[in-house]
Amino acid sequence: MKDLETCRKEIDEIDGQLIDLFEKRMGVSKDVVKYKVAHGMKIFQKEREIQVINKNLARVKNKVLINYVRNFVMNNMNLSRAYQASLMPNSPLKIEAPKREGITVGYQGVPGSFSSQAMRAYFGGDVASKNYERFEDVFVAMRDGEIDYGVVPLENSSTGAINDNYDLITKYGFFIVGEQSLYIAQNLLGIKGAKAEDIKEVYSHPQGLLQTSKYLDAHHIRKHRYLNTAAAAKLVAENGDPQIGAIASTEAAKLYDLDVLAPSIENDKSNHTRFIVFGKNLESQIDAERISMVFTLRHEVGSLYEVMRIIKDHFINMARIESRPLPGNPWEYYFYVDIDGNLGDYNILAALQELKACTYSFRLLGNYERKEA
Repeated sequence: MKDLETCRKEIDEIDGQLIDLFEKRMGVSKDVVKYKVAHGMKIFQKEREIQVINKNLARVKNKVLINYVRNFVMNNMNLSRAYQASLMPNSPLKIEAPKREGITVGYQGVPGSFSSQAMRAYFGGDVASKNYERFEDVFVAMRDGEIDYGVVPLENSSTGAINDNYDLITKYGFFIVGEQSLYIAQNLLGIKGAKAEDIKEVYSHPQGLLQTSKYLDAHHIRKHRYLNTAAAAKLVAENGDPQIGAIASTEAAKLYDLDVLAPSIENDKSNHTRFIVFGKNLESQIDAERISMVFTLRHEVGSLYEVMRIIKDHFINMARIESRPLPGNPWEYYFYVDIDGNLGDYNILAALQELKACTYSFRLLGNYERKEA
C-alpha cells in the first residue's frame, strides 16, 4: 500500500500535467472562437459536443469511471464555452432614453384599481391613461400604438406570480422599463348603510379573494370572481344590495361612494404587489439596478445548473427565478430570471454573453429602476 504522502506527490504531478494540457486546450478554444466569429457561427454546436463526449467515453478503459469521465468532459466543454463567450465581441445594445413627457399609459381595470394606483405612483397623477378590460388588451394596445407604456401586476408577496403576464411579456416581445411595488390593503366594501355582518357574498379579482380568504371563510361569505377589484366595487355600487360586497381599495370606495365595512382584511399584513411597466424599446438609466431576462435551455442534464454557475462565478445576486411551460413542447419550460446589476457594468455584460452561449434561446427583457409606494 502506498503511503499518503506518496499519493499526494503523484496527484500534484498529474495536476501539473492537467494544467498544462488545460491551457493548451483553452488556447485552441481561442482559435476556435476566432473562426466562429469570422464565419458567423454560434458558440454552442450541439452535434459537435455530442461527438466529443462519445469519442472520449469510448477511450475509457476502466468502465467504472464512465460517469465521472462524462462529467469531466462536459465541465471542460462548459469552461471552454464560457471562455469563448468572453472573447466574443459584445453586440451593441440598442438602448433608448426613457420617455416621460406627452405619453399615454395603459392599465387593466377601471379607475380606482390597484393597477391605476401603481401607474400614478410611477408616472405621477397627471399622466394621460387608458384602461382596458383584460391584461392582454393592454399588450394589444401597445402593439397597435394606442399607448406608450403599459402597467400590469406580475407578482404578489402572499399569493405568488401572476402567470398570464409572464406569458404575455414573452408573447408580444416587449421590454420591462420599470417596476412599482405597491402595498395592497384589501377592504370589505358595501353600499351606504350596510354592515359587515350583512354581507353574504363578495365580488373581487381572484387575487383579491385569495388574499382575503381567511376573513371570508371565517365569516362564511360566498366568493365570486370578477374582472378586477375596482370593477367589483363599481358592480356593488350599481347593484345596491346591502348583502353584496366587494374586496377592493379605499380609493375604489371613495370613487364609487361605498362604505368600508371591514378595513385591511388581507391575510398577510405585509401584502405587496409588484407591478411592471413595459414598453416597446429597451431602456436603461444610470441608477437602474434590476435586470430581467428570459431563456430556454437545452433539454439535457445540468443545463440549468450551468446558468446558475455563471451567475455565481460573476458574483451576481439572483433575485428570483420563475419557470413557465413552453408552448408546444410538453414538459419543457422557459425561465424568467431577475438579477441585480446595470448594463453599464462590464462584469454584467460578460455574464450575459456567457449566458447567451449556454442557453438555447435568450432575450434580455430590461434593466430598470425599482420603486416602492
